[in-house]
Amino acid sequence: MKYLTVVYYDTFARFFSAIEDEVRLRDGEAEFLHLALFPSAYLYLALERKAVRLLPWEATKASSSVTGVDDIDLDRIGAYHSYILSGAARRAGSRVRKRAAKYVNAVSEILREFGPDRVIMSGDTRIACEALSFCLARDWPDVPKFHFEQGPGGTTILDPVGVNANCSFRHELAALTGEGYAAEAPQKRARFKRNPVFRGVDHVLSRCLSAVSRLPAEWRTLPMPRCPKEHYMACLEPDVIAGAGGASHVLVALQVPDDANNIHHNPLGLGDAQFVELVVRAVRHLGGNVLVREHPLYRRRYSAELYDFISASAGVALSNAELKSDLSGATVVVTVNSMTGFDAYMSNVPSVLLGRAFYDHLPGIVRVDGEEGLVEAIESVRGKTVSELIGGRDPQAIFAEAKARCLIEGHWLDADLIAPRVIAEMIVRPDATLRDVARLHAGLAVAE
Repeated sequence: MKYLTVVYYDTFARFFSAIEDEVRLRDGEAEFLHLALFPSAYLYLALERKAVRLLPWEATKASSSVTGVDDIDLDRIGAYHSYILSGAARRAGSRVRKRAAKYVNAVSEILREFGPDRVIMSGDTRIACEALSFCLARDWPDVPKFHFEQGPGGTTILDPVGVNANCSFRHELAALTGEGYAAEAPQKRARFKRNPVFRGVDHVLSRCLSAVSRLPAEWRTLPMPRCPKEHYMACLEPDVIAGAGGASHVLVALQVPDDANNIHHNPLGLGDAQFVELVVRAVRHLGGNVLVREHPLYRRRYSAELYDFISASAGVALSNAELKSDLSGATVVVTVNSMTGFDAYMSNVPSVLLGRAFYDHLPGIVRVDGEEGLVEAIESVRGKTVSELIGGRDPQAIFAEAKARCLIEGHWLDADLIAPRVIAEMIVRPDATLRDVARLHAGLAVAE
């Protein structure tokens, strides 16, 4: 059979190379074609002697004239990148639409030439995956496709519909009870050491193309200027809220600023400052303090409006503590769809979500559609544990059941990759259930 993949960076390329190797052990006639979205992935796969093309170059060569595709489809295909360009104060509409048309033409030609029997792609929302999904639905509807994403607790998601809030199993989680499953700590595995040269090539080439105004829209990133240190420190003053001294607080979990999940599954369209202001208004109705948690890798990188609001607001402060510390004092976590909401669930702390996430139907997670219901939602869970909200059941046992049914053990950054075995089995035999495949490989591991 023929297998087509979409790969982002060299770290992804390493993972997909391992998947190819495992598939070839099961399918002696396997033929692969990898579509690299960045030079780092292209170089890694080329050095591994894998068949690979640089998809942005294929799109650049393609025509921007496309027939039978409405502007609304092109806008959906390029939606993520329109958001990024708008955040960079650049004109997005026609430019991204033209790029989306080129991707549709390039992908259509590759599909015609290669004729895949299986398609595996990283994610589901950026221009390459959107274009590929569009072309498959239009011209190759019977070809099984799989979407890859990292899962919680050192796991991997491989789903036929999508990732994040698009996962096919999202609503099924509501029926889980955890009965017959025991809470288990995530397995800690060594991470592999990345060769920085690969990603360095991406950065150098991006700077060169940007200097001559030739940087593809899909390579542009959202500007994230650093908040001035003095202003930032004012938001961190330890006596701003009582919560800093160990008292309880409502914890607001922010997303990565350019997180595709936040952009595509944020129905209220809340920016970071708007989101925090909304939660603060709700908490003031009830009384209490608000602690705002940035993503640890993006501290000082959020909007100026956010830091202005926090520094000027009584009872509101930024956290610079570890997640465990923030959760220990939190009565409830409010987020759009950050994984911190899931971490809170696993720590028996209630979560309220204003957006959509793969975990938002787990028993005990509270979903809110708008500002009107937020006060009531916070009040309904504050002072309770998740276990109390779900009749004494253990949220960790419920996740253990979800993991057994829906997730693959192993992470794409593990030094010793174990997930590709299961993924290869699922791709070669798409009718096999994840549980059947997992049992098979558990038996093999015992035998070894």
